[in-house]
Amino acid sequence: MMYSNRVCQKLHDEHMATLASLERLERFVAKGEPAAASDSGTRSFLIDLAVAFESEVWHHFDFEEKHLFDYLVAAGDTELARHLTDEHVQIKTVGQPIIAMARAAAVAPFSPTAWREFRPLSQQLIEQLTAHVHKEEGILVPLLQDSMQSDAEQRLYSEYVMGA
Repeated sequence: MMYSNRVCQKLHDEHMATLASLERLERFVAKGEPAAASDSGTRSFLIDLAVAFESEVWHHFDFEEKHLFDYLVAAGDTELARHLTDEHVQIKTVGQPIIAMARAAAVAPFSPTAWREFRPLSQQLIEQLTAHVHKEEGILVPLLQDSMQSDAEQRLYSEYVMGA
């Protein structure tokens, strides 16, 4: 999908990247046993997973909460902003231990206990974040596309890509 609003396009592109990461995670946890951490593909995947969440997904959430949701509240969509913020909190609560376990398993193999914890948490994260992405793609992005004025788009896009 292509959007004329650059903020919406950036959000959409990041949503698609997040879904691709979740698909990789789903394939990884579908295995009965994890590959050894000494396997370079496994180690790379686990590091990439942690980095993607820390530097991309959490940044995405922070931008939405600090800038876009305030825009929604100003436009009268307080309930949507509150609901999406609550989902961010739930997703982060599940995602933080997954990141820590992924980083640890990139250095040393999953213990049987850690693997038994990692798999269901990963499934929960996959379900929650997939639903969240679809909600934002179906509601938030089109709403912003239809209502955001060009001056707001320019300011918000600059803040997003520059990290201001």
